[in-house]
Amino acid sequence: MHRMTGYDAAFIYDELPEEPQHTLKVCIWGREASANYSLEATRRFVHARLPQLPPLRWRAVRVPLDLNHPVWVEDLNLDLSFHIQCLALTQPAGRQELCEEISRIASRPLDPRRPLWELWMLEGYEGEKVVAVLKMSHALADGAAAKELLGRLYSEEPSTEQSEPEQAASSGEPAPSRGTLVRDALRDQLSSTLYELPRLGRATRAVRRAMRAAPVPRLYPGPRISLLSSPATPFAGTPSRKRNFHFVTVPLGEAREIRRVLDCTINDVVLATAAGAVRAYLRSRRALPGLPILAHMPASIRCDDERHAWGNRITSRPISLPTHLADPVARLRAASQVAREVKVDLARRRGSDLEDWLRWLPPFVSKGVGQAARMFVRLRPEFPAGIIVSSVPGPRHELHAPGGPVENVISVGHVKYVAGLNITVWSYTDHLNFGIYTCPKAVPDPGFLAELLSDSFETLRKAATREAARIS
Repeated sequence: MHRMTGYDAAFIYDELPEEPQHTLKVCIWGREASANYSLEATRRFVHARLPQLPPLRWRAVRVPLDLNHPVWVEDLNLDLSFHIQCLALTQPAGRQELCEEISRIASRPLDPRRPLWELWMLEGYEGEKVVAVLKMSHALADGAAAKELLGRLYSEEPSTEQSEPEQAASSGEPAPSRGTLVRDALRDQLSSTLYELPRLGRATRAVRRAMRAAPVPRLYPGPRISLLSSPATPFAGTPSRKRNFHFVTVPLGEAREIRRVLDCTINDVVLATAAGAVRAYLRSRRALPGLPILAHMPASIRCDDERHAWGNRITSRPISLPTHLADPVARLRAASQVAREVKVDLARRRGSDLEDWLRWLPPFVSKGVGQAARMFVRLRPEFPAGIIVSSVPGPRHELHAPGGPVENVISVGHVKYVAGLNITVWSYTDHLNFGIYTCPKAVPDPGFLAELLSDSFETLRKAATREAARIS
C-alpha cells in the first residue's frame, strides 16, 4: 500500500462522466504478431509480465472523509478476463473504422472499484492485424511513465509465449481498515505539513527572488495571449460524454531533416505542424482569429531519481500558438521562440511549480482548485479555452509482442474543461505519430483535422527543402 501524491489524486477527484481521466496507448501489432495472436495467449502473456507492472495491479482506495489522498493497494482479485477483452472490427476495417471503435472505447469510463485500466484487443484491422488499446487512468502514469510501462509490457527482443519467464505475480493485499486509513492519513498529512510544505515555501521564495532579479528574457516579439485574454475558439465549453480519436503518422526522418535545415527542435516542428493544421481547421469553420490562440504545453519536471517512478511529474505552460501566421517557416520560428522561453522559465522555476505544491497539499486544496476552475468556466461561457499540444519521445527501438514486432504506437492524453482538443505526439522507431483526442462538440470531424495535420507537416517539409536549396 502506498499513498498517491496530491497531483496524481487530482485525476481521481476530477473524474466525471463528461471528463473521464484516462489516456490511451494504441499499439498496432505487425502481421507476424497478429498471425500468432489469441486472446488467451495475450492474457497469459500479460499475467507473466505482471510482476514488472505494478500499476496494473493497483486499485485506488479513498480515505474516509478524504482526510488525505487515496492509497494504491494491490488488488486481491485481479481478473484478467475482465481487464483484457477483444472486439472484432466491422469489415473492411481501415483507419476510419479503427478510430471509430477506439472512440467508443474511450467514451466509456473505467470502473473505479477495480484497477484503473483495460486492454482491448481489436481484431481485423486492415484485414489481418491486431490492435492493442491500453486505456488507463492518468493517475497511474504520465507520458514518461507510460513509456516505461510499455517497455516492460513488451520487449526490445523477440519474445514468444513459451519464452516468457515463469514469474509469480503478487497475490495482492487486503484493503486497509477504515481505522488504518484514517491513522495513516493523519500521520502522512502531518509529515507533509511539517516538512514538505516548508521546504517548498523556501524553494518558491528563492525562485521568486531570482526571477525578480533576472526575469526570463522575451524571445518572441509578436502578439501574445494569456489564460484570461485570448481569442474565442470552437474548443471552448464543457466536453460531452463522447470522445473522438484519430491519428496520422509522418516520417520521423523527415521531421529530423526539418530540424536540421531550420535549426530547431522536434518539439518546434510539432508545434508548428499543429499550428498550421489548427489554422486551416479554424479557417474552414470561419473562426480563425487574427491573433495566436491559447495552447497548453505539458513538460516533464522529473528529477533523475524519479526517472523510473510511476505517477505524474509534469507541469503545463500556456503558450501563444502562432495560428495567425500564414507562412510555415514564420510559424516555426515563432513556435521555436515561444518554446525556448518556456524551457528557460521551467528551468528557473524547477522545484516550485504548482504541481510540486499539489503533491503535498491536503485533498481539499486539490479538489478545490479543480472545482473553482470548472465553476469559473461555467459562469463565463466566453472563457477562451485552448488546446493541448504534447510531445513525448516514444520508444526508440522496436517493441515485440508475443510472436512478432509491434508496428506502431500512438498515444493520446485526456480532454479537460480548459481544452477541448488534445494533440499528443509520440515517436516510435522511424514514425512520428500525431494522436487527436477530442469530443464531438469541439471537433466533430477528427479525420479532417488528421488530414490537415498531414498537409501542414508536408507544407513545412517543402518549405524546409526550399530553404535548404536557397542556402546551399
